[in-house]
Amino acid sequence: MSVSSIFAIAQSGLAAANAMLSVSASNIANIDDTSPVGAVGGYQPSELQTSPAPGGGVIAQAVTVKPSQLLAYNPASPFANPQGLVDIPDIDPITEVTNQLTAGTAFAYSLAALKIADEEQRQTLDMIA
Repeated sequence: MSVSSIFAIAQSGLAAANAMLSVSASNIANIDDTSPVGAVGGYQPSELQTSPAPGGGVIAQAVTVKPSQLLAYNPASPFANPQGLVDIPDIDPITEVTNQLTAGTAFAYSLAALKIADEEQRQTLDMIA
């Protein structure tokens, strides 16, 4: 495996970890969003799907969670129907905190791999020089 492919794999890991953190942060920021029952346009929670990249690394893509809304009783909401129900995003805060911790760990490991690849490249260049 070449040093350049190690850099590419580590960089894809950094990008995936960053995307995971962004998706989770967006979900948490919109956890209290409400919308009228059955309306289009309320916050749609997302999750990150990853797949192996050709040649190594990972490809990350944010996708909308289905089903994305739950009914909640909130008669004080301006969006409540006559029964006091609103749609809220289907977001589990414990899952989101776990995703954020996982993203932080993945970022740290990818950064460590990037640093090791950089050091190996420096050592190789020192041997050549």
